[in-house]
Amino acid sequence: MKLLFILLSIGTLSFGQTSNDKKEGEKIEGYFLAKGRKITATSVRTKEGSGNPIENGTPAEYEIQFSDSKLKPIKAGCCEIILVNEGDLNNDGTDEISIYQAPMNGCTFTMSTYSYNNGNWKQIVTPFLIPTGCNQLNNDELQSRIFLQHKKLYYYETVSDNDSGEVSLKKMPVQ
Repeated sequence: MKLLFILLSIGTLSFGQTSNDKKEGEKIEGYFLAKGRKITATSVRTKEGSGNPIENGTPAEYEIQFSDSKLKPIKAGCCEIILVNEGDLNNDGTDEISIYQAPMNGCTFTMSTYSYNNGNWKQIVTPFLIPTGCNQLNNDELQSRIFLQHKKLYYYETVSDNDSGEVSLKKMPVQ
């Protein structure tokens, strides 16, 4: 875990996360519609769940809602979410939002990144998995998973062939 934090810290220093407004959690702020106009994004449970979905239980459902009604909610499905303001990853002048989402069962989370374009939220990168070994990632680790360098998107992928928590740098496949 110490190696993972060091690698991510180096990545953040080397690749220059520039915005001081980036925050993670159930609520974040960002310029999702236009620069100079902060909007709050909130992870909201829209349906209560009961029991384990893998054992015929019903999963809870979530969506991301915004303080500006011009922004449509993002339907996220099951399960708990941490939001990450990624800053402007596609040079469109607005911030992108990542959803770090828990699985129905297990310890492999999903990271999905969206951009608001022409009145709709669109995934701008292929979602990827983050195996955690059931250890919670901290805000710095989440914030530095996806970044822009020389007009190309990159992410840190967890090396799955060992339990060390090592990560490797990958170019992000763009949708």
